Amino acid sequence: MATTFSSPLAPSIEGLIASKRAQGYKYAASAYLLARLDAFALESSWDSPVLGRELAEGYAGARPGESWETTSARRSVVRALGEWQVRHGERAYVLPPGGPRPKDRYVPVVLTEDEVRALLDAADSMAPTTRSPLRHMVLPALLRATYACGLRLGEARTLTVSDVDLASGLVTIRPENAKFRKGRTIPMSEVLRDRLAEYDARIGVRGAKAPFFPSPKGFYGPYTICRVFHALLSAAGIPRTDAGPTVHSLRHSFACHCIMRWAREGVPVNANLPFLSAYLGHVGIEGTERYLRLTAEMLPDLRDAIEGKLSRVIPEVVV
Repeated sequence: MATTFSSPLAPSIEGLIASKRAQGYKYAASAYLLARLDAFALESSWDSPVLGRELAEGYAGARPGESWETTSARRSVVRALGEWQVRHGERAYVLPPGGPRPKDRYVPVVLTEDEVRALLDAADSMAPTTRSPLRHMVLPALLRATYACGLRLGEARTLTVSDVDLASGLVTIRPENAKFRKGRTIPMSEVLRDRLAEYDARIGVRGAKAPFFPSPKGFYGPYTICRVFHALLSAAGIPRTDAGPTVHSLRHSFACHCIMRWAREGVPVNANLPFLSAYLGHVGIEGTERYLRLTAEMLPDLRDAIEGKLSRVIPEVVV
């Protein structure tokens, strides 16, 4: 399914993608990032067809808890769009090249199981508001699904009713909403399925294409969810720095908690890492191996087991 762009930048974004593909590039990952730029422009009420400095820097800037690679990839597509517009006679802003990779590599922030429990308890205590009367039901369910399925925020918030099969306990991540368009269908734990079934009944019947986690205007925007997440951290007494935790820390925590559980139960972790990689939607095993190293550093007593028969790929996580 082709991505539809809706912001004033749409013609230029479509032109850049078409140009790259005409040169033989797949340009799938960059097209995904440009789609996020298009959405960011809409959320920012950008009304010009020309890329400006404020929009470019707002979208491309480094975010708390984000890896250098992720920021660099976003900067690259913003710079490419500015250059494309300049070549076509527009007075667009061209983002300067990013700096070299820092020597200190990004380390994901991982919450403990007690911290996840405290965060979800805080979410359950949210009060309804006049502007968003369902928020106190929707966002706790969204955060549970994000953690318990190890989802990226963009994957969780764009789930439709038809994507969540509560009868079979399967969640479908469509390629257009997945990083690098790596769609997948994953099972959820029985505990999560029960919680989401209860939530779904409270929300009520809606169409197959309707958001599973609806906001008053459709799908929740990432920045709204992040603002609420930061408030919940404070309510749960979880310290926060520029490095995190962020909503993406729930995904990091899921992966590490899964590995911890395997190690404690005597499951051969290395042999089963490909299952976790597929579940998380990683392009290659390398992206998953960093959780192996991180977990070994966090729990030296489990290092031998971590470096050493699959019980369950889906951990019975706190939901």
